[in-house]
Amino acid sequence: MHQGQLTEKEKLVIQEQLMAEQLCSKKVQMYLSQVQDPAIQGVLQQMADKGQRHVSTLNNMLQQQTLSATGGYTTTMQ
Repeated sequence: MHQGQLTEKEKLVIQEQLMAEQLCSKKVQMYLSQVQDPAIQGVLQQMADKGQRHVSTLNNMLQQQTLSATGGYTTTMQ
């Protein structure tokens, strides 16, 4: 295995974590829309921001893997 290459198991773990982070983000957004207390809103907003960074990081990991596996070209659909 080359350095920087993810195994299939590692990719699956990252994908599972990505789904969990996305679900968490949806829940935090729902809670954020329901609370009135500014202190709680602030905490939830921090959680939402941190969760979005996690989603971005995981997406970048998968995208970099795709780019390295295809020699720099990707055919992912969004």
